[in-house]
Formats: sequence, structure tokens, C-alpha cells
Amino acid sequence: MTTSTTVTELYNDLVADLVPYFMNATLLPNSALIRNSINMVGQTGNAVRFPTTNAYTNAITVAEGDPIGSTSNLDTGPEIQATLVKKGVGSNVTLEALSDGGYDLVYRATLQRLGGGLAQASDVAGFLTAATAFTAEVGTASSADTSTNNVIMSPDALGYAVKDDGPLVETWYDVNTQTHQFRGSIRDGYVAIRPEFGVKMTALNTIGTAFGSIGADISSVALGTTTLRVQNAPTLDNGNYIAVIDPAMEYAINEQVSLAGGSAAVGSLSDIGNRAFYDGLVGQAVGCAFFRSNNLPSADLT
Repeated sequence: MTTSTTVTELYNDLVADLVPYFMNATLLPNSALIRNSINMVGQTGNAVRFPTTNAYTNAITVAEGDPIGSTSNLDTGPEIQATLVKKGVGSNVTLEALSDGGYDLVYRATLQRLGGGLAQASDVAGFLTAATAFTAEVGTASSADTSTNNVIMSPDALGYAVKDDGPLVETWYDVNTQTHQFRGSIRDGYVAIRPEFGVKMTALNTIGTAFGSIGADISSVALGTTTLRVQNAPTLDNGNYIAVIDPAMEYAINEQVSLAGGSAAVGSLSDIGNRAFYDGLVGQAVGCAFFRSNNLPSADLT
């Protein structure tokens, strides 16, 4: 028998656990991958501008008493603006499901559907922003949905903004259908602050495609890394850039590395508290830390 106390407990547990579940399930909204992050809780408006600088120049020799001058400008132009977009997902729990399925089972399933749905939507939006803004490209250029825009980027390439302290959950009871209806939502947004700090690596997305046929390989990653180094793009604290690849690209790179008699060394996870990092980090090579994701856009930007 379902009681109001049970429903209240379920709601309170979802409120308490939705934010940490979301943060553990997302890859991009993490300070290690996106250093430029703003929490807009308590602020008005639905957009935020990120300040950026033009390319810095070498310091000059200055004689005593001479002006130093200024050639590096801080800018907050309208093109560097993250607009918050509301994303929502629902999960309905019938009276029978709650009374027959058991509290723990219903709680886990509802949390996964709400938190997982919001996390996936957030990552999809972020990678789409990256693929749209990054004009440099390695691999085999394509605009077809049979290819994926994998990305190689600096942690300073993107900006992220979120409001309302992350995901929110609300609930009500539909007496007509005897259904407890739970709705989760989040308002967040991305912007490419420095598009030149990112590179698209386009390749076929069919699982099992060999590295000689997929359209990109480890040399493409090396070329992307070099492209970022020429731009003086900052790296992660361990000196690597970020390479986010789909499972098809992961298979092809692993095949190439194995045939060459080598192996990719998985990095230390001791400083990473994000479950998506733990599940996604697949190795390091040619100046990149590799992360696996199913949320990268296809080459037709869908």
C-alpha cells in the first residue's frame, strides 16, 4: 500500500541526490574539462558573457621611466555569450509500481531516468557547441550522419553557465490516473570562448571499422595536438589536451596501438571524482587524454 509518507520520502531523496547524480553522469560540466564555468544562481537574466583576451605578445624591453603600454585587451563581446537553455525530462510512477516494485527499485529507476536524461542532454548540447564552433579539422571531412565529429580541445576552449544550483525536481499526483509524476529540469548553456583552441576529428562512426578505413587515426590526433600547440592553447594540469572520441574511434585507435605493439597508459584517477571521467577515460597518447562519449554529434551536426 502506497502512503503519502512514502511519496514524500521518494521526493526528498530525489531532491537530495539529483544534483550529485547529474554531476557524476556528465562529462563536460566539470572544472577539469571546462575551466571557464559560471554559476548564475541568484543572478538575473538568462545569459552571461565570458571575458577573453586577444593573443598575448612578448614583453618588451622598457627603459627606466618609459611607459609599458598595453597590447593585450580583455574583451566581453556579445559573441562570447552563453545563453541558458531549459532542458526537462519526466518520469511517471504509477500507484501500482510504487506499491509493488519496492521503494529502492523505484527510487533508483526514477533517479536514473531524471538525472541521466538531463546529463545526456547537457553533454549533447556542449559537444554540439564545440563541433559547430571549431573550424580546424583533422581526419576526413564529412557532413553525413555516418561520421562523427570527435573533438580535441583545450580546457580553455569552452565556457559553461548554469542556474538554480543545477537540476531541479518537482512532483504532483494525478488522481485520475493514480500516477505520481516527477519532472526534472536544468537551465544551462555553453559557448566557445576560444574556437581556435579546439579541433574536430571527423571519422566514420560504424563500430568495428578498422583504423585504415575509418578516416582518422593516431596521427590525426597528433596533428590536432600540434594544431593546438601552435595556438599556445593551455593544456590540462598533466600537460595533455582533451580528446573526446566515440566508441568507433576508440576501437580503431586501440586496434592501431595494439598492432604497433604498444599500449595506451591509463592516467591516474585519484584526483577525479566524476563517475563519467572514471567510465570515460580510456588512455593517454600523443599529448592527449582520451575520453569516450556517446554524446558527440554526427558530422551533419545532429
